[in-house]
Amino acid sequence: MQIHELVVGPLKTNCYIVTSDQNHAVVIDPGFEAEKIVAKIRELGAKPKFILLTHGHFDHIGGVNALKRTFPEMKSVIMREDEDICLDPSLINKEIGVVTQPEMLFADGDIVKLDDLSFKFIATPGHTKGSACILCEDKLFTGDTLFSRGYGRTDLYGGSTRDMKASLKKIGALEGDYEVYPAHGPHTNLKTERYANPYLRKAMGLGI
Repeated sequence: MQIHELVVGPLKTNCYIVTSDQNHAVVIDPGFEAEKIVAKIRELGAKPKFILLTHGHFDHIGGVNALKRTFPEMKSVIMREDEDICLDPSLINKEIGVVTQPEMLFADGDIVKLDDLSFKFIATPGHTKGSACILCEDKLFTGDTLFSRGYGRTDLYGGSTRDMKASLKKIGALEGDYEVYPAHGPHTNLKTERYANPYLRKAMGLGI
């Protein structure tokens, strides 16, 4: 597995292109600047198969339609609970409208297979109703659920502080350590966040 990172769009979203040993690819959270993502895929000579979305906010889905036009074989995947904001972005922001129709609607624990790689969706509501983290081997793509020393806001449509606390506790309780690839900001790892992220520690009942 190879992970290639691009920072895209006005909110500096981390978009990840993950390739298998056979050079098939998934794209995780393609915010705006689809042309930049397409150029990287072509530079890699990769064959893109899926678009995996940690949630439905515009800065994560902004490049979906352009990617599908360029690579018609790609299918987009999101948790079922966030389909509504993909189809009606005015629920989040009346000024910025990005409408896209996901081909695959997932539930907690569902898996996308890419050759020998398995991408497991873990439901982590709180930032949105359908927010998810995506687990592949020892890599955890956390979207806007978990950041280095922080977490995603809960004050937009579908957000819930109570749900976020439960989701942080769920992520913190995963056995072992994982490299954490958030949708904004620097990479980290779960071991570090259990020790140094006050919000995760509080959710886990460890104090601040």
